[in-house]
Amino acid sequence: MGAGKTTVGKELARKLNYRLIDTDQSIENDQSKKIKDIFTEKGEPFFRDLETHKLKELANQHNAVISTGGGIILKDENRLILNDLFTIYLKADFENIFKRIKQDSTRPLLLTDDPYTTAKDIFISRQAIYESFNPHILTDNKTPIEVADEIINLYNG
Repeated sequence: MGAGKTTVGKELARKLNYRLIDTDQSIENDQSKKIKDIFTEKGEPFFRDLETHKLKELANQHNAVISTGGGIILKDENRLILNDLFTIYLKADFENIFKRIKQDSTRPLLLTDDPYTTAKDIFISRQAIYESFNPHILTDNKTPIEVADEIINLYNG
C-alpha cells in the first residue's frame, strides 16, 4: 500500500509500450463500485475473493503490466500465482509510504480514528510476506522512471 505500484506501473507500461492493468481499477469497473464501497457493503473477505478471481483472469495476459493492490498477497493462492509470474516487490520505508497515503480517503483499511497506527500495523503484518518475493526494488528517493528502468533491467538481465 502506497509503495508506488500504480505510478511505477504506468511508467513501466509506457516504456514497454504495454497495457497497464490495475487490479483494483479493474475490480471497480467490474463491480461498478469503488473499493471502499465494496468493503463497506460486502466486507474485506468478499473483496479478497474478487482479487483472486481477477488475478487468475489476468495471469496469462501478454504485453501487460499488472499492478495489484497491496493486500493481494494475503491469500496463499494469490502468492502462488504471483510467484509463477515476473513479480517485483516495490519496497519503501513506512514513513515515506504514509506520507503518500495519509490524505487518500479511498483506502478503506485506513478509514479509522488513527490511520497512522492502522497503516503501521498493516505494514508490519505484511512485511514478511512481501519480503518473500524476489526481486525487491527500493523506491525511496527514486522517481517512477528510475524504478521502471530498474525493473526493465531486471527483466532483461
